[in-house]
This record gives sequence, structure tokens and C-alpha cells, in this order.
Amino acid sequence: MRRALVAIASIAVAIADTACERGRAGDTTTAAQGARTSGAQPSAAAVELSQDQSRAIRVEAVGTYPFFIEREAVGSVSFDEDASVVQAESTLVAAAATLALTRKELERVQGLGEANGIAQKELEQAIADQQIAAGALTAARNALRVLGKTDAQTERIIATGKPDLTAARAGTKWVVANVSEIDSPLVRSGQAVAVKVMAYPARLYVGKVSRIYAAIDPDTHRITTRAVVSDPGDELRPGMLADVTIRIGGPVESVAVPTTAVVRKADGTMTAWVTADRRRFVQRPLKLGQQGDGRYQVLDGLRRGELVAIEGGVFLSNMLEAPPSD
Repeated sequence: MRRALVAIASIAVAIADTACERGRAGDTTTAAQGARTSGAQPSAAAVELSQDQSRAIRVEAVGTYPFFIEREAVGSVSFDEDASVVQAESTLVAAAATLALTRKELERVQGLGEANGIAQKELEQAIADQQIAAGALTAARNALRVLGKTDAQTERIIATGKPDLTAARAGTKWVVANVSEIDSPLVRSGQAVAVKVMAYPARLYVGKVSRIYAAIDPDTHRITTRAVVSDPGDELRPGMLADVTIRIGGPVESVAVPTTAVVRKADGTMTAWVTADRRRFVQRPLKLGQQGDGRYQVLDGLRRGELVAIEGGVFLSNMLEAPPSD
């Protein structure tokens, strides 16, 4: 009897051990399946609409639009001329006059010669004065070149003997813009500019770049430009802050959608809702470029001819985020 009980107990232990092993194997399989599931790529967010719901969504084919290449800069309305330019031009006039005087004095001393009682020391002093004046004139020329004056303008200042103060014409104003160092090679004289000021947010003042300073500020890493803009109403005042847009190229024909077609997600991603049958809409992330005339330039995410929701995108996003009903 005892031997029979021992045998039964051994069989029970063996069965229990086998069940445990199978349980551990099952756990391992489940864990592996779970790992594969968690590593799977999520499918694109999509919303399926009923026929009635689809009527509330306005759909349009993606097209193209000509976008100009532009750069934005912070600036201000300026006086007719910068104080630093006025000072540099005055220094140039003085340096040119001094050089003319020292040159005449040197010619006089050299003409008289030692035979007429001119000492060698006096001749050397005249030569030194002439050289110092020539150096001062060269420094004054370089200072104006850094401030954006051309060599022709510098020569005109020397010839006339007075600063070249360029006053804005009637109905125009000067606007100074500080362009970032990375954009400085793209800016040229003659490029179109558009200016907005806080005092008149609905107004747009247009003009052209007239001068680009040669040096970049080592503290701000920006280069200064001056533009003359139209101000027929005499509304702009020196010192007003200005948002300046400089048109550096274009137009470039690019894929574009109305601004109403773009929906911003909570994480800042810009998206659009794309459809093929006007019933099933798929949310697609976008990479945007320029904005103008109520359109966004689409650099990536959409192709020409695709159907996109230009009205009702927020409704679709709300449907996607709405909790499931019981």
C-alpha cells in the first residue's frame, strides 16, 4: 500500500513540473508576440465619414503657386543719413583738404631748395606731414567703404568738398534693416522690400534696397542695409520699429495649399487630410515653406493633383481624437 502511494505521489509531481514548464513556455511566447506587436510601425491616422458627414468637408485638388524667395529682418525707420556716415564723410572732406595743403607745402619747400635757405629738417617735416595726411585720407576712404559708400561716391565727396547727404525724396522714407550673417550674401542693391510697422499694422510700405554696409557687426552677426520706401501719407517716423521682408529671388513654382487646409497638431506638427474617395481621409504630416496670398508652400508631404480637405480639417482631427463611444 505504501509503495502504491509513493508511486502516485511521484506521478503527481511529474505532472505538476510538466505544467509549470508549459506555463513558462507559454509566457515566453506571449512576451515575444507582445514585443513584435510593440515594435510594429503604427498605421497612418485615418477617419471614415458617412455620406452626410462628407458633405461638411470641402475638398480640392493640390495645385501649384509661384512663391518668391524672401528673407525677413528686423529694422527701423531711419533719418536721412546715419550719424556715423555723416561723421565719416566729414572726416573724409577734412582729410582731403589737409592732404591738399601738405602737398602744396611740400611742393613749395622742394621748389625753394636748400640754396634758398630751406633746411633739410624743414623738408623732412614737409614730407612727413604729407605722408601722414595721405594715410588719414586712405583711412577715411576705407571707413566710408565699410559703411556702404562706393568709390565713385567717395570721389564725388572729395571733388565737391562737402558730405554727400542723400535726403529721401518727398513721399519716401529711409528704413534700416539688420540682415543675419547667413543671409548677407543673398542681399543686393535694387532688391524689392516690403515694410510693416506696429503703428499701422494693416499698411504695407514697399521700396528697394539702396545700400549694403560692407562690415558685419561682430556682436550681433548681422549686416546693415538701407532701403528707400514709399510713404505718400508721411506716416513713418524715425525710430519706429519695422519688420522688413527682402525679396531675394523667384518666383518659384511650388506645390501649394490654402492655409485653411493645414491643421497643427498638439505637438506642433503641421498636417493635412488627404482623400482618394472623399469618404476616407488620411492625416499626413507636411513640411512647409513660404506663406503668401493665403497659401502655404509645401516642401514635402503632398503631390500635385492629390485631393486634400481645405475646409473641415479641424473637424476631422476632432473625430480622430474623440474617445470611442460605448
